Amino acid sequence: MLIYSFRASYPNIDLISSVDFYLGDVGKNYHHYKSMGFFKKLEEKAIFIYEIIAHDQRYIGIVAANDVQDIAQKNILGHEHTIIEKEQEMLSKMLHRKAMIKPVLLGYHGDEHISRFIDAHLDQNLPILDMQAKLLKERHRIWALTSQDDINEIKQLFKQYVPKAYIADGHHRSKVTSELLKKSFLHDEDGTKHPALLAAFFNVQDLTIYDFNRVVELPESMTLLQFIIKCSGIVDIKQITKPEKPTSKYTIHIFIEQCWYAMTWKESVLEKYTQRPVVLDVDIFNHEILEGILDIDDVKTATCISYVPGHMGLQPLIDKCKSRKSVAFSFFPIQNQDVIKISDQGDVLPPKSTWFEPRMHNGMLIKEF
Repeated sequence: MLIYSFRASYPNIDLISSVDFYLGDVGKNYHHYKSMGFFKKLEEKAIFIYEIIAHDQRYIGIVAANDVQDIAQKNILGHEHTIIEKEQEMLSKMLHRKAMIKPVLLGYHGDEHISRFIDAHLDQNLPILDMQAKLLKERHRIWALTSQDDINEIKQLFKQYVPKAYIADGHHRSKVTSELLKKSFLHDEDGTKHPALLAAFFNVQDLTIYDFNRVVELPESMTLLQFIIKCSGIVDIKQITKPEKPTSKYTIHIFIEQCWYAMTWKESVLEKYTQRPVVLDVDIFNHEILEGILDIDDVKTATCISYVPGHMGLQPLIDKCKSRKSVAFSFFPIQNQDVIKISDQGDVLPPKSTWFEPRMHNGMLIKEF
């Protein structure tokens, strides 16, 4: 993996009274924050150590400019298709900002040499940024590696020990950055154009994958009873006494008419998918329930489906069941090794299958072009 140092801008914490508001607003109003002097800019190029503490988990990684040739050469692998409309939206934003304001989140197979390098520098240096978002319950700390010896060492470690990385979040940013570089829109401040992708590398085994749950509005022509009867042909259904998430694969919990049920796929259904390298609940759900029972052909554009990230818990899922024809579905989260296996084989996950933590935020480390 080829990584490079870059001159980054980062928030001037003295000017930010509410970190939560800033994180939610800077993506929409980047130019306003820049013109008002909300950012500091390093005098020299650096590679960064980035620590995030969120939901009682500690994540620590490296932020650097990454050679987008790693995407073309399939050293960086994705797990989802991009959508043309979202690509165009991201393209417009990047050209308007003339900056990448959020790193792509990448997972790599952890290496002890890199871990020791990071630990040594955390002990020896103070962070350039320490921000706490109270509402999000997150703490972000960033260390800058500006010594050329340190930069050369971490670059060599990544070149030697990180042959491959996986996109956890940022497929559209990766695709658009790659296309812009091909068309010579992106250059470093010294005029070179090779290291374009702003990337955050975390140990893939340390990344947390939460479930990505759904609320589906049934069609007018179908009653809740009819829906349950149709489902009973492909799942075993039993009522459960309290709201809880599934604890194992092949079971989905549903909320319907103020009651919770556990649905487990029948063996006859699972047998249809045994030839697949990885069998995913959300894939079976899309085929058997959304397509087979509800006649929803394209889940990406279906307006009757809304999504709730699993880290938010079950209450937001319940709250979205506002009508008597709404059904909520809670899934067991996809495992890290399944995402890796699917990516390695060049396959993709169904849309809205995973919610990765940590979340990278706009406006924490900025790479201008």
